[in-house]
Amino acid sequence: MSEDAPNERRLRLRAVLNAQSTAILVVCLLLVAVGAGLAYTTHVDPGTETESRTVSSLTVESEYRHSATVTEPNAVFETGRVLDGRDTYFTRVAPELDVDVATSYAASTAENVTVEVDSVLVIRNVGEEGTVYWSETEPLASETVSNVPPGETVNASFALNSTAIDERVASIEEELGASPGETETFVTTEVAVDGSIGGVPTASTQTLDMTVTHGGDTYSVDEPGVQSDTTDRSEQVTVEREYGVLRSFGGPLLLLVGLVGAGGIGYATREYDLALTPAEREYLSYRDDRSEFAEWITTFRLPASVHERPTAEAESLRDLVDFAIDNDTGVVEDPETGAFHAVAGEFVYTYRPPAPTTADDETGATDIDVPEEADARESDSRPTGDDADGPDEQDEQDEDRS
Repeated sequence: MSEDAPNERRLRLRAVLNAQSTAILVVCLLLVAVGAGLAYTTHVDPGTETESRTVSSLTVESEYRHSATVTEPNAVFETGRVLDGRDTYFTRVAPELDVDVATSYAASTAENVTVEVDSVLVIRNVGEEGTVYWSETEPLASETVSNVPPGETVNASFALNSTAIDERVASIEEELGASPGETETFVTTEVAVDGSIGGVPTASTQTLDMTVTHGGDTYSVDEPGVQSDTTDRSEQVTVEREYGVLRSFGGPLLLLVGLVGAGGIGYATREYDLALTPAEREYLSYRDDRSEFAEWITTFRLPASVHERPTAEAESLRDLVDFAIDNDTGVVEDPETGAFHAVAGEFVYTYRPPAPTTADDETGATDIDVPEEADARESDSRPTGDDADGPDEQDEQDEDRS
């Protein structure tokens, strides 16, 4: 039956198209509408949108650079040696800390840029909950440089004498007569950059802190490293809306699929009779039953003696299978004739499936396979050998004997 499979698929396709042609047409038209809309708004009139565009950008970088020069003879460091970038310095041999605040900026174009650096020393006594019991501020350095080009470094230098700071703290505590909290020493630096960046007036400010902790014979420096701050100036601009690849190709593809589908279903319904004939519906019903009851059916050829029994014809394969189940017997499919049989009692119950196609039969007749068992029984009833001689031959034999 493998040669009938494509025919069955065509029948089922016709059945679906006949039942769902209106729904399929509606879906295709919707695809056309959606695809046309997407294609138009994507390629013909995409419209505009407002977006924020950066017109100028200013990046300011600042850092502390510190070192201490050995001024007292000792067994480890030569006098005059510069110790730089350390976390801890020795108060006795290098009491003075030299500090540079290095500032630079980056911009695509800049004009009339002024860099101002102000550093102050803060000494204060702070309690556990952040209460400031006393505070003293001392200016350290103030540097203002005009017309600074991008990439150029501005340095503001000052020195911190650890011994002098210790003495100042001790003097304040002695005058106050108490030190309720912890004494802190740090440098605060404010950096201001102002000018025309990319033709737009732009200003940027930074604040850096460097802590100096005194431990008697040593002092430690804790600084934040390079601090970078970026200031962007942006404006709202109107641009043409852009779409991704999916929408750019998806719209035309939906339009094409919808048009092809609508044209195809229209042509099929106009040029062909999609409605199934009763014979075609019967054939599909048989194929459904054959698939549903496959586990109840076995395939082999019954002996000729079985077909000598009276035959009862079933209206459908489902009826034959139901009968076989009720009578505790099996259903047999003859591999040569395609007929289905169930043997029970003195009868053989048979269902002969309809031909796979009937729509093209001009006579309207349905091709039904004739069981070979019937041909065999007919041939068995015919005379053979001498019995097959005609009456004329028998008369001639009688005349010879006389």
